[in-house]
Amino acid sequence: MEKKPLNLKPSNKGKVEESSSRVFKPWKILVVDDEPEVHSVTKLILENVVFKNRKIELVNAYSGEEAGEILSTQVGFAVILLDVVMETENAGLEFVEFVRNEMNNKAVRIILRTGQPGQAPEKSVIVDYDINDYKAKSELTSEKLFTTVIAALRAYESIRSLEKTRIGLERILASTDQLFDVESLNNFAFGVLTQIGAFLGSSPDGILCLEEGAESKTFKLPNAACVDLHILAGSGAYASCLNCTGGDQCPHKEMIAMARRAIDEKKNIFENGYAVLYLDTKQDRASVALMHGVEHLEKEDLFLLDIFSKKISLALANTIHFNKMVTAEEAATIDFLTGLPNRRQLINLGETVLATCKRNDLPTAVAMVDVDFFKRVNDTYGHDAGDAVLKALGTFLGARVRESDIAARFGGEEFCLVASNISTEQAEVFFNKICQEVRDLEIVFNEKKIEISVSIGVSTKLKDLDEMISDADK
Repeated sequence: MEKKPLNLKPSNKGKVEESSSRVFKPWKILVVDDEPEVHSVTKLILENVVFKNRKIELVNAYSGEEAGEILSTQVGFAVILLDVVMETENAGLEFVEFVRNEMNNKAVRIILRTGQPGQAPEKSVIVDYDINDYKAKSELTSEKLFTTVIAALRAYESIRSLEKTRIGLERILASTDQLFDVESLNNFAFGVLTQIGAFLGSSPDGILCLEEGAESKTFKLPNAACVDLHILAGSGAYASCLNCTGGDQCPHKEMIAMARRAIDEKKNIFENGYAVLYLDTKQDRASVALMHGVEHLEKEDLFLLDIFSKKISLALANTIHFNKMVTAEEAATIDFLTGLPNRRQLINLGETVLATCKRNDLPTAVAMVDVDFFKRVNDTYGHDAGDAVLKALGTFLGARVRESDIAARFGGEEFCLVASNISTEQAEVFFNKICQEVRDLEIVFNEKKIEISVSIGVSTKLKDLDEMISDADK
């Protein structure tokens, strides 16, 4: 059947929308038709169109088979202008089935253009095939083609926006579970950077930092950097920020300036390739998560990032609160010098161990360890040296006891060990060996070797903890 000639004439009316100085990647339109004239006229009508600051890029295919190959190797097509009759009478409709079912591409808008509408009745085609418009070539003037394409681009943009929002929300929900499961503040910070980078599809260059504040007097964060900021995590080009001492030597002044600006203005900033999320934790220290190398963000990206930043802020607030509680608990139960349980914690843990031993009729030993002539160490080498000795001894005793045992600093130069399920004979061998090993310790302070010895008193008669400590001390 002879095809009717095209009734398409180029027009300059209404083609180009007002655009800004910035032009983004073009809309991709696949033109599928076996008539070269159709491609030429389509190009003439659409080549100068700019829609939402984006030009139009036409990709040409002259058969359904060729179109399938293109769609299998290229992505990002917004619209397909498709002839029905090409190498076969139903080549176009078969291509529609390929796009929707085999490629599972539901977003691209398909506009059928046919010169023989009788070959494929309009009503049956619209009902039976997932197409978005059906036009006879004879009715497609340049104005109608322009209108049809712009309408299709709007629809495609809306569909992609909804799809991006759905995927983004799924990522936020998935990441929220992981973020709220993190207890370590530094691990949390690295997790945040990982999640934001994945969400944005950006490079890994990022930091998460907290502003210095009065709170740090009781809750000191590690890795102070850039004078008034604490860098909790750095990735990519900013990984070195964890060890940065700040000041004039900082190689990332622009990044730090962006972080400080977000803190000062208390808002998210997206410009010059930066995405800076202001994290409001409702505390006296502001915080930001910053990523660099971020491409242009669409409106839905900004909306989702606003939601994401609120979720991160809540998780960060919880993590900081948890670390505060852990820090306060450690301050109450851990000896700050040696890192061992203090006397208070010794009583709590020791009584539990002894109660278990009494119930199960297990032999137990409680030992008091005293550094011999400790005053001489302080007088000879200074109190800092004395602290170094106590720290070294605490480290040794903590590593020497079993996991079921307790090693604690009792006070001054005294330590206490609680060993469960150990007979009197075993205890004598064990603690004598500790005495010998302490004499062999190499403790160096200011390039001077300090030798120490300890005396150990042991109680193996199962009583209350206070009584056993008293007996060992005697």
